[in-house]
Amino acid sequence: MKVKVAQSSGFCFGVKRAMDLVLQKALRDNKVEVFTDGPLIHNPQALELLRNKGVVPLIEAKGSIKGIIVIRSHGVSPERFHELKKTGAKILDATCPKVKQVQSIISRYAKQGFFVVIIGDAEHAEVQGLLGFAGENSRVIQSEDELKKLPSQQKICFVAQTTQNRKKYLELKEKIEKRFPQAEIFDTICEANRKRQEELEHLCHAVDAIVVVGGKESGNTKRLVEIAEAEGITTFFGETEEDLDLSRLRSYHEIGVIGGASTPDFVLEKVINKLETSI
Repeated sequence: MKVKVAQSSGFCFGVKRAMDLVLQKALRDNKVEVFTDGPLIHNPQALELLRNKGVVPLIEAKGSIKGIIVIRSHGVSPERFHELKKTGAKILDATCPKVKQVQSIISRYAKQGFFVVIIGDAEHAEVQGLLGFAGENSRVIQSEDELKKLPSQQKICFVAQTTQNRKKYLELKEKIEKRFPQAEIFDTICEANRKRQEELEHLCHAVDAIVVVGGKESGNTKRLVEIAEAEGITTFFGETEEDLDLSRLRSYHEIGVIGGASTPDFVLEKVINKLETSI
């Protein structure tokens, strides 16, 4: 059995930056408490690594908050940012630079009176933060049916959650251009995310099965599973090597492995090692 690993697997720039910022702060002065405002990234193993370094979620803080509060890579709304500032703690902003670009676009157009539409998962932390920049004159959609329900608008702009399925986004974009020819449309899906999705599509045609490795709450990892399944290939999804269904995987000659943008290298390496040594 052969294992082919996607070169784009593992931490993207934004996630690596967030992890590096937090670990540097935690290791530089272990006397300073470091809290994250929600999960820094959507990966349990990475979060456990942070916990072992003394970095814990803000919700676990006891008494008055001192030290450092880290804003997660997904970003937060302006309102939440001000709430965190009021604690008196030092704020370390680990928002992904790409997400900051989307925040800036939304803020600029919302101030000009545009109706802002975010293409994404309404429950995802990134989208929740983006909505804070858009204000009440906004909506989140993911499908053509939801697009049809949008009110008629002369001034309307569209952005996308940075981890969306690019192929589905482009299909929806065509319909947006027909319904709202005057719309301002911004292709805000992360370039690294796009390349990862494209590499996966090619990998699906070079192997017999795909193993996607990443956190079950990770939006970009879920997109990878979605893309692989759409390519018609048998797809396995797990957080660690313990989730591998070896009895089923043994029936495949070549297996492709890809990690999400928040999947640590050490997790990916354990999965690859188990595949190569146990099958």
